Amino acid sequence: MSTVNAVVMYPLAMDEAELEDLHRRFHGVKFANIPYFEPHGLRDAKAKGRVTEELLATAPALSDAERATIADAEVLMALDLPPGIRDWAPRLRWVQAIGAGIGQLEPAELKAKGIVLTNAAGVASAPIAEFAVGRLLEVWKDIRVLERQQKEHHWQMHQGLLVKGKTIGIVGLGAIGRDVARRAKAFETTVLGNRRSARPGDTDPDVDELYSLDGLDEMLARCDAVVLSAPQTPETIDLFDAERLARLKPGAVLVNVGRGSIIDEAALVAALESGQVGAAVLDVTREEPLPADSPLWDAPNMYLSPHCSTAREGYNEALMVLFCDNLERFLANEPLRNVVDPDRGY
Repeated sequence: MSTVNAVVMYPLAMDEAELEDLHRRFHGVKFANIPYFEPHGLRDAKAKGRVTEELLATAPALSDAERATIADAEVLMALDLPPGIRDWAPRLRWVQAIGAGIGQLEPAELKAKGIVLTNAAGVASAPIAEFAVGRLLEVWKDIRVLERQQKEHHWQMHQGLLVKGKTIGIVGLGAIGRDVARRAKAFETTVLGNRRSARPGDTDPDVDELYSLDGLDEMLARCDAVVLSAPQTPETIDLFDAERLARLKPGAVLVNVGRGSIIDEAALVAALESGQVGAAVLDVTREEPLPADSPLWDAPNMYLSPHCSTAREGYNEALMVLFCDNLERFLANEPLRNVVDPDRGY
């Protein structure tokens, strides 16, 4: 069996012990570690198809030796890919993304070259689900008021709402959506799920009721909170526009841990100001970093965070478990996990 060359381009460098462990486990694979991390502006432009020569010039430089090693690779694990790699790495057959988001890797172009792309869906689902549920508790228990009273040394009775019995809708039943559903049900809530591929009469073990995309508005009218965990696809861009926000149960909480493009942000601000949306929890926004003059910052009952709902703790370990499992499958010529379909966008 010929040697397979694999390059780990994850931004955090691996130490010698970690590389040695990989070599012991996979005797037919030669590993190299070349950390590669592009500026956010270039990554964002790639994901949106708006790359310019000026932005390409900000890509980190590779030494001749690093470029030669990558050019000879058949397997890459990466957050970002160097510009033009599809043309100067002719042996490349598979790219393992380190996250669920893969827009910056330009999946359609990889597919055109016959390169398989897999994402890391599920690796961060637990911490993101914990974050989403934690934010809902923060909203419903009115923790902000209690924190303000503590800061002001003001002792006054203030009580939040009962979570038990509330109805929580989840749009997108991937790994994150399912982990949200399981945690929400532990609070004795009713959990409704919305899945693109669902058909009338379908059920799902992780939710109490399952809705198709055509039934989304019907589901929204029942929900005290809606958690968005869907990927960015042509169907999900502006899925929550002014018309759909008006379909929400008045005063519902909207949580987005999916993609910023799912929500029309101007319409959301207006819905918060009118009270149609009771509170909004956004860990993702259409433009990141969020500009200082964005109306989102000062919208009433807005809970913003800088795309940080995952946790570093345990991430690398879970990522390596996925990568090693897929590498075993790759070497055995078996189907890989989490293969991306560029036509679907995930």
